[in-house]
Amino acid sequence: MKTASLKRASLGWSLCLLVLVASCGINIGSCFKAKHKRTDQLSAPIEPGSTLVAETSFGSITVRGANVATCDVTAEITVQAPTEKEAQEIAENVKITLESIGKTLTLDVEKPKLKNNRSVGVSFDITVPEQTNLECATSFGKIKLNDIDGNVKARTGFAAIDTDDIQGSVQLETSYGRVTCRRITPTELLARSSFGAIDIVCSPQTKPEINADIETSFGEIDFVAPPNFSGRVELETSFGSIDTDLPLTIKGSLSEDKIKGTIGDGSGSLRLKTSFGSINLK
Repeated sequence: MKTASLKRASLGWSLCLLVLVASCGINIGSCFKAKHKRTDQLSAPIEPGSTLVAETSFGSITVRGANVATCDVTAEITVQAPTEKEAQEIAENVKITLESIGKTLTLDVEKPKLKNNRSVGVSFDITVPEQTNLECATSFGKIKLNDIDGNVKARTGFAAIDTDDIQGSVQLETSYGRVTCRRITPTELLARSSFGAIDIVCSPQTKPEINADIETSFGEIDFVAPPNFSGRVELETSFGSIDTDLPLTIKGSLSEDKIKGTIGDGSGSLRLKTSFGSINLK
């Protein structure tokens, strides 16, 4: 019965997604007869410990940390329109700005007003000092963050979030996409996906008392805890299995879809919740 309910729910949500995409006017390409691309290069000094805010509507964001003293940006602008001439004219009126106020550097996109059946997408490829805080947001596009020693916030609507070697507070959110974190050393961790799996691997340097809150509606959760993790644990799924290799001291009655317990002195906290999917804790 649970399997049948899962299939009906998945079909219903898939139909809702198709309706949403159609209502938003997202076109696969039948209305666009021409495409024009333009690449901009921007650079600005940025002090270690500063914050980079990068926002775009349609496009990916890639940020990597390096031993540098500047924020270097490659912006790829893609315009689709009925004619090549119009696409080029629109591209020429797209403005990319990199503005510094105090210890915050803001990367933004200014677009001209568009008629129907025209679109502008802007993707960013960015290099910053390793000691940089990040706030990245896009509506339609993947976010990829590597080698950052700072606090990270990333949000996208319809794509995956991928991180590698992040140290600091981490907040990741996507509506439709997978969340993957490799070799992270977070002080605080929050990850959300409405439709997508979440895969977290904490580095050996992560403090045992980490506070982590992970939740998805449709997808598995795989979580590799730091060595000697100590904290309160709550694992919950409605349609799926729960598997843990950690020595949990169970609180209350044991059930197949919800487990509460503690590990060690309980100084940290770990919450893993999914509605349709399995949970694996190692």
